[in-house]
Amino acid sequence: MRLTTTTTTLVATIIAALSLTSSVHAEEFWSEKDVPIVPQTFKITNLLRTLDLSKPIIREITSAAVLNTHADQDQTDYYFPVDQAYSDNLAFISAENRKTKEVLEVTKDEEFYDPQFQYYKIKLATPLPPGEKVQITVRTSLTNVIRAFPTHVGQAEKQKFVFFGNPFALTAYPATKQKTTVITPNSVLEVHEHPEEVDLVIKNNQVILGPYNDVSSLEHGIFEVQYELSGAIPHIRRLRREIEVSQWGNNLAVEEHYNFVNRGAELKGQFSRIDYQRNPMGVREGNGALGFQTKIPKLARDIYYRDEIGNISTSVIAHHPDHIQLMLKPRFPLFGGWNTTWYIGYNTPLDGYLRKIAGTDKHILKVPVISPMPDTTYEDVEIRIVLPEGAKNVKAVLPYEVDDIEYSTTKTYMDSAGRSTVTILASNLIEDHAQDLFVEYEFSQTSYLTKPLAAATMLMAIYATSIVFSRLDFKIGGSTLKKQK
Repeated sequence: MRLTTTTTTLVATIIAALSLTSSVHAEEFWSEKDVPIVPQTFKITNLLRTLDLSKPIIREITSAAVLNTHADQDQTDYYFPVDQAYSDNLAFISAENRKTKEVLEVTKDEEFYDPQFQYYKIKLATPLPPGEKVQITVRTSLTNVIRAFPTHVGQAEKQKFVFFGNPFALTAYPATKQKTTVITPNSVLEVHEHPEEVDLVIKNNQVILGPYNDVSSLEHGIFEVQYELSGAIPHIRRLRREIEVSQWGNNLAVEEHYNFVNRGAELKGQFSRIDYQRNPMGVREGNGALGFQTKIPKLARDIYYRDEIGNISTSVIAHHPDHIQLMLKPRFPLFGGWNTTWYIGYNTPLDGYLRKIAGTDKHILKVPVISPMPDTTYEDVEIRIVLPEGAKNVKAVLPYEVDDIEYSTTKTYMDSAGRSTVTILASNLIEDHAQDLFVEYEFSQTSYLTKPLAAATMLMAIYATSIVFSRLDFKIGGSTLKKQK
């Protein structure tokens, strides 16, 4: 099936939106043949690729049987390419041994530069001898790669999205055989593929591309899927987390500020409250965001939540064995392009997050990076951790790379020298990033006296000042009046 003129224009527009050079047409970009620059020490004997479009975050799973073709040398590094068009959209990547389920180390490669591809180096658990095979599974998550088509829909109208990509699994090595399976939310879909010789099978909500034989490394092509996706496309433009540690009061105070936007198709016309009351399910099946859910610690107390003009209209707290489910409902559905802000906060016992290393003054604080909401992307995240006064030799350790880690000092009430503060800046996060971060610092027993001594000193200064002022005579002309009498 050849691409129509309208489809070709749409694909070119999407490529431009993904920061590709606007003068490069889709056909020229994808058909250009490249010579792999990574060492060709492997050959893929069989590859199965699954592309899941059923959620706003695109998940791709690539399972490959990899053969070491080097004559006399063990291999330890397997390279996985990602198209530069999607480099900024890649939120998460992981790899494992398919048979043993052992997690493999994945790092962004800086040695092999290619203007069209970003390579990721996967470290094998054990060196692979010549002539031996290993099963490698790579999982990637892409954000902001689907576009609403059409861009505007009615209040109860179902929205559709378009995704375009490579029908071949992009690999740095030649593959003897490979197949791609695309999963959509339902069977309401249309497929346009190019070139014409691409094999295609549609079965219910699945599109099967291939199998293909003797596929070259970095093979390219184009296929486009237009499909129906109900529900909101939740996106957090900015999340600011404030975490304050109090060892004196054994308390961890958390406050989170959210700036939310629905990235679904924009509302055509104006919102009708009457139509919403008549057909609330129509909004649910469309793209309106009716509420938000997040998890907080099971021992959380003093829970509060506010939006810009007061309390959230409806809120529900559900207790579970290992967490508390906090559900918030705004005053009106949030359609595509609509946004809102709110913040939540709570206190929780510190001893569930802080551990002291025996025989030393070192403490280790363990807190989650984010409290994830399902299928939500986080554009800009700032995590600010304020440690007790007297903490020193502070070091933050995260399970993955972030944009920046800053160390500073924060002064609050009753402080003398101020509190050590760690600020973590990250971007393009998803629920896979809801892992624990660690903050190591030293806090001696004498540091517990810092706050009481500061409070006592301040009170003594206030009392001394009041005594001095009580003995001063501030009357105007008092002595002169006494003389006249």
